[in-house]
Amino acid sequence: MPAQKKSLNHYEVLGARPDANYATLRSAYRKKMRALHPDAQSSRVDPEEISAVSAAWEVLSRSDRRREYDKTLTIGFGVSDVQTASVPVQVYEPARFPWKFVVLFIVCGSLVVIILSLFSSPQPPGAPDNVLQGGSCVNIDAGGAAFEVNCDQPHSGVVEMLVPFDAVCPMDTELHRDRQGMGNACVR
Repeated sequence: MPAQKKSLNHYEVLGARPDANYATLRSAYRKKMRALHPDAQSSRVDPEEISAVSAAWEVLSRSDRRREYDKTLTIGFGVSDVQTASVPVQVYEPARFPWKFVVLFIVCGSLVVIILSLFSSPQPPGAPDNVLQGGSCVNIDAGGAAFEVNCDQPHSGVVEMLVPFDAVCPMDTELHRDRQGMGNACVR
């Protein structure tokens, strides 16, 4: 009788088919262990049988170990039984970037911008913001300070550049204090 126990594979030890799913194998393992438990038996428990059931469950409960074990089986199983006993692995195609959508979106967006620019009219120049910068049109007040005005109105000059209070202007410009106190303006 001991020689017959050694020839049993893990599926036969648990009393399950090779194509059984995880839940069926778990149920067979639990049923077998309950039957072998010392409290359930009046006779002496065979420790080799308990260790065989534990070893079978240890291999068959994990899909990677079960797959490797199924590859080694040659006795009593056809190729189709071993293949169905393995857990199927689902292969997914890698995600693709939606290039066509992105290009279409860019082309449509560009067309909308071009069409809107064709039908819009140029904005009139805004009111001066009273912040002097290069190219600002200015008038000079009675105290010699420069203040910004619209360039379409009569003006005293155009700011060439702003310089700090202790700097001098180039030869072809006049130095005027910025009315806002931000420095000196070199006016042409």
